[in-house]
Amino acid sequence: MAEFFDDRRQEPRFDTVGEGEVEINGQRVRGSLIDLSINGLKMQKPIGFGAPDGSRFKMNLVLPEQAPFAAEVMLVRTNPDTIGVEFMDMPPRDFACLTQLIERFQTLRAHAMMQVADTEAPAAEPSP
Repeated sequence: MAEFFDDRRQEPRFDTVGEGEVEINGQRVRGSLIDLSINGLKMQKPIGFGAPDGSRFKMNLVLPEQAPFAAEVMLVRTNPDTIGVEFMDMPPRDFACLTQLIERFQTLRAHAMMQVADTEAPAAEPSP
């Protein structure tokens, strides 16, 4: 599972805003999302979060302008301030929401890269 956070990831990650909510010992805790991919996410570690790496639990995701969705996740990395999870199972409707969101991020990234390329292109020399 370490490959999830390895620089050799197979799927691109996208900076995002929103919240992830999990239930720990009967108490719901939330953390801000940092980035998201089709395979998982990184988020701020919620206060009171103490699950060990390898734990599986349900996570609800709330992002702006997006229907909330849920996934069963596995905790693959815990740092003092962040956690990383891998998506393990997701209802088809929620997976469709995630897929559409990732496709939107990919489109926005491609447009941004084209705009940067256009502004960095050398000006054409006038014809004699």
